[in-house]
Amino acid sequence: MGPCAGMPLFLHDSASRGYVPFAPVDPARVRIYTCGPTVYRYAHIGNLRTYLLTDLLVRTLRYLGYGTFAVQNITDMGHMQQERLEAGEDKVIAAARAAGKSAGEIARFFTEAFFRDGARMAFLPADVYPRASEHVPEMIALVSALEDRGAVYGEGGYRYFDVTKAPGYGIFTGAGLGEAEPAERTDAGIHRHKKRSEDFTLWLPAEPGREFQWESRWGRGWPGWHIECAAMAIKYLGPEFDVHVGGIDLRFPHHENSRAVVVTATGKRFATVWMHASHLLVDGKKMSKSAGNEYSLDDLAAAPRPGGKGFSPADFRYCCLTLHYSSPMNFTWDGQEAAARARSRLQAAFRRAALLATSGEVAAEALRAEFLDAISDDLNMPRALAVAHKAVRSGIGGDVARSLAAEWDGVLAVGLLSEAGTEREAAAVGEREPEGVSGAVETLARQRDALRAVGDYAGADALRERILAAGYEVIDTGKETSRIVKR
Repeated sequence: MGPCAGMPLFLHDSASRGYVPFAPVDPARVRIYTCGPTVYRYAHIGNLRTYLLTDLLVRTLRYLGYGTFAVQNITDMGHMQQERLEAGEDKVIAAARAAGKSAGEIARFFTEAFFRDGARMAFLPADVYPRASEHVPEMIALVSALEDRGAVYGEGGYRYFDVTKAPGYGIFTGAGLGEAEPAERTDAGIHRHKKRSEDFTLWLPAEPGREFQWESRWGRGWPGWHIECAAMAIKYLGPEFDVHVGGIDLRFPHHENSRAVVVTATGKRFATVWMHASHLLVDGKKMSKSAGNEYSLDDLAAAPRPGGKGFSPADFRYCCLTLHYSSPMNFTWDGQEAAARARSRLQAAFRRAALLATSGEVAAEALRAEFLDAISDDLNMPRALAVAHKAVRSGIGGDVARSLAAEWDGVLAVGLLSEAGTEREAAAVGEREPEGVSGAVETLARQRDALRAVGDYAGADALRERILAAGYEVIDTGKETSRIVKR
């Protein structure tokens, strides 16, 4: 058990739209399912921010004394119709096919790239990474179970799920039947077979040239998107487990439909808690290849900076932690620069403190309590970072500083104590710290002033936590920020 066994944890549940006390069936084996990548391209920073949520959840649970069993699927057989692939809709796949590679080879290549990026981001590996292509028999069996319950219809090799058979359908959107968006992303042009827009494909006939196809009682074909995760989750976690994690864009239709499949087929509730990471924008815009703002970790590493060194994965991870996972993140190069500087200051401060005589034992216990309270409040990492910055100003030293850094970095994983540890190196890092307040922090302060002026103190407090996490403090006079100072 971890250092904080028995500490209550509260999480935001997307299904109930509220904060719930976390109560796993087996605290020694908290079961978690994460919707993983569709491996036909490199992961961009928005993908990585989403996957960070699972890592923070697992690290927090372990810190609190829970055991974990995490499953993250790999969708390795694609959802595009063959003619769309052959038209070169995705340039990466088109280039790979031009080089004579198969869809399977493409998937394996990008799966390995995904694992490398996860390691660079310090993500703890899942216990199981099921490949969708290796679990089609389970998907066929699940469709058959739904068919036996009268929840399936179709013709010509197409099989659709009848959402009117699913208890509680619409739990994520709150919309009644006929009010939500169409449920598909995989079968444009074949909606003529469907009774209603929300119904979705469970099985499709294989068109000529499709590499991935399987024999079934409905003919040769391939599974629909939503049946995939449902089948793999049931196999490794059972029809009821503790937490389902994914990006906010998957809440509908994917999670709505995956839940509907399992609830209808098994009569069980599927996931107890649903957690969703919010979007990442770049300079206020959606990432896209055409806009040229779809950045990878390699792009961050190659970014020009003073001194000629780009941003590390740990710098990006720190940047993500300055904002709560449920809040939209607007990535800017100024904001990333501010985060990298804050991380550098925090590292340098912990390293200097570690070289001092041991002190601050009493203060450390209060700091531990603050850190624990932050991460137990729906994984509030901006508050947790603020506690770390507070700690290095509290007089801790020696073994106390090293102990706190090691404990907290088990959750934060941003390298609070780097491998360099001599007094000369620690002093040099401190000397290299840039002076002044970053533009990104000044912008946050102005936004906070505006919120305070209209009485939105909750929003202002959230921005203050981001400023604290960036390594600064705001000193207020009346309704305006009088000055910003480094912590």
